[in-house]
Amino acid sequence: MFVMFKKNFSFIEAPVYQGQKHFGVSLGPIFLRQVLADQNFHFDFLPLIAKQSATQIQPSIYEDLSYLTERESRRGKLTFVAGGDHSLSIGSIQGFLRSNPDLKVLWIDAHGDVNTTSTSMTKSFHGMPLSFLLGIDPLFQSSEWFEERLQPQNLIYVGLRDLDCAEKIFLDRMQIQYYSAQQFKTNPKKALKEIQNSFKGHQVHISLDSDAFDPAIAPSTGVPVHEGLQFSDVENLVQNVLSVAAVNSFEYVELNPQIFQNQQDVFRTAQLGIDIFRMILTKHQERGGIYGIHDRFSYSKGSSLHDSYFEMEQQG
Repeated sequence: MFVMFKKNFSFIEAPVYQGQKHFGVSLGPIFLRQVLADQNFHFDFLPLIAKQSATQIQPSIYEDLSYLTERESRRGKLTFVAGGDHSLSIGSIQGFLRSNPDLKVLWIDAHGDVNTTSTSMTKSFHGMPLSFLLGIDPLFQSSEWFEERLQPQNLIYVGLRDLDCAEKIFLDRMQIQYYSAQQFKTNPKKALKEIQNSFKGHQVHISLDSDAFDPAIAPSTGVPVHEGLQFSDVENLVQNVLSVAAVNSFEYVELNPQIFQNQQDVFRTAQLGIDIFRMILTKHQERGGIYGIHDRFSYSKGSSLHDSYFEMEQQG
């Protein structure tokens, strides 16, 4: 028996690839959309259409995404952002912050993603988004669309197991709350109680990287790290957050349909994120809609969104 999920959430397809070296990550959002449709989810489809480059970062794609997420947040729509490279959070979270500057963020990931343009050894943008959002790296601070900063006390990490030295220094210096995968699995009750105390009564955005899961259950991702979270770990975490906070936005990133050993690998990896979102959607439907929105001011300044097809820079 199929359950019909009403068209009460927005699906933003964000095929961002320019933050890393694997173009296949841009195919993840399309795959997620197809699985959702096959499983009888109904949603408002919003494609992110912007030029990007494999050789030079194009900030406009993050700017455009920020206007999309801000708009959907101000409309009171539950929003699923499907990635794509994790650098998309530069735009998605900036838009949600413009709608609610006191937004809490649960970052579920194997990596800290808080390197700067100077500390990063790989120079890959997918390892930097939080350094921009927290104001550690000033790269976007002169951009008109980059208006808000994520406050360190509003960020919690779960699942970390591959931190660079500079990232650990940043987290400790800014007193950011974080739990390694091992810490969380060893004493989940303690971690969950602390997370609930931090998030209780607030609006929360969940950013879930597919590499937060152990590679044995989520193989189709670009930077897998062993000894990761099991589905039950993330399920328990999200259920506990939903019991005390308003989760009005969710993103699932770094699914790469070009990475697999057998034909079920990509589907298995995609399904993990969809099953977590199903929990959020179910809670949303039980409550009858979005709550906890803080509409502080009208929309931000104009957007450069356009309606042409997704453009990939031609390489000569």
